[in-house]
Amino acid sequence: MPYTVARPRAWLAGLLAALSLAVSGCGDKPIAVSMVGYNHTDVGIYAFEVNGHGGPNIWPHEGGGKRTCCVMVPLVHEPGMTVKVRWVNRIDDVPQVRFVSVPPYRPDELGRFAVHFLRDGNVKVFVTMMNLHHPDYPLKGDEARL
Repeated sequence: MPYTVARPRAWLAGLLAALSLAVSGCGDKPIAVSMVGYNHTDVGIYAFEVNGHGGPNIWPHEGGGKRTCCVMVPLVHEPGMTVKVRWVNRIDDVPQVRFVSVPPYRPDELGRFAVHFLRDGNVKVFVTMMNLHHPDYPLKGDEARL
């Protein structure tokens, strides 16, 4: 059976349209990644959430074992990106809230959204494929100690 070849002009127009969509980012949808928490403090965290999506409770100096679904993040990091982290230490506590900057990440790092409650009261977040004790994990030194 004979086959036909698309006219070069039509083929070129289709290729240019596809390339312009790829370059512009049109059609990129947020990606759902699992969320994991780490509590580096002496006080338990009864519950936490990121942008309204709930995470598990975390005992003092623990974390990483339970994951919940999901936090939505863009496929490509957006400069100035922040998330709202809200948590309570006990069921009857007033919620604490921090707006936390999300450090740059690459699409190949979209494994989990890690939330770290640090001893100094700060909260840090990372989009990463690595576990906490991996040598290339972004949290280093005393901060990384549970």
